[in-house]
Amino acid sequence: MIFTRQRDRVSVRTQQYRLDYEGHLYDMTNDPRQDQDIAGDFPEVAAKLTKAVAAWKIDAGVTPPKTMRPFTVGYSEFPMTPLPARDGIPLGDVKRSARAPNCSFFTNWTTTEDAITWDVEVMQSGKYMAEIWYTCPAGDVGSTFEITLNDSRITGKVTEAHDPPLVGAEFDRVKRGGESYVKDFKTMQLGTVNLDKGVGTLTLKALEVPGSQVMEVRMVRLTLQ
Repeated sequence: MIFTRQRDRVSVRTQQYRLDYEGHLYDMTNDPRQDQDIAGDFPEVAAKLTKAVAAWKIDAGVTPPKTMRPFTVGYSEFPMTPLPARDGIPLGDVKRSARAPNCSFFTNWTTTEDAITWDVEVMQSGKYMAEIWYTCPAGDVGSTFEITLNDSRITGKVTEAHDPPLVGAEFDRVKRGGESYVKDFKTMQLGTVNLDKGVGTLTLKALEVPGSQVMEVRMVRLTLQ
């Protein structure tokens, strides 16, 4: 068996079958494109591979997302902490700009039900400058949003349009599949927020979406003041 891991997602492959991280089973011999989930037709195979994945996770020390090593925020020697889209978790309909996380940004943030999160550990209580790298077309300006971490909260509003083109597409002979094209993102300063020492989930969430989207997000940055 060959096991593949991306963060907490683990899949397993045998000579004939593949079980993905969501429990879908595919016959790789007859269905190499993985169009047909056959877990219901072959429950004994799915159960065997599911058990193998569980055992492998224990062996490899794979832990759930909430107990993964968080980003450390607030060292005096390194006061600035970037939280890139590469390491964030999209919730709801939010998507990455490409399948590969590296150099990607978050897009399709369209409702107040959507969110983006990062697991962080604040090393030092104090005031932090919060900033977002964003793009937003003129027709979608006006969304309000908030960043929360435990009992701390700071709100913001997209007041300036910034809609640069994708860079790199014009030079490619073949359209990219896994890698993301990039954009010239603009920095939005939200102001300072008081953060207490401790572990938590930093959440970026919309409060009001008057247009078709909130914005595209490349990064959140926290800087100890």
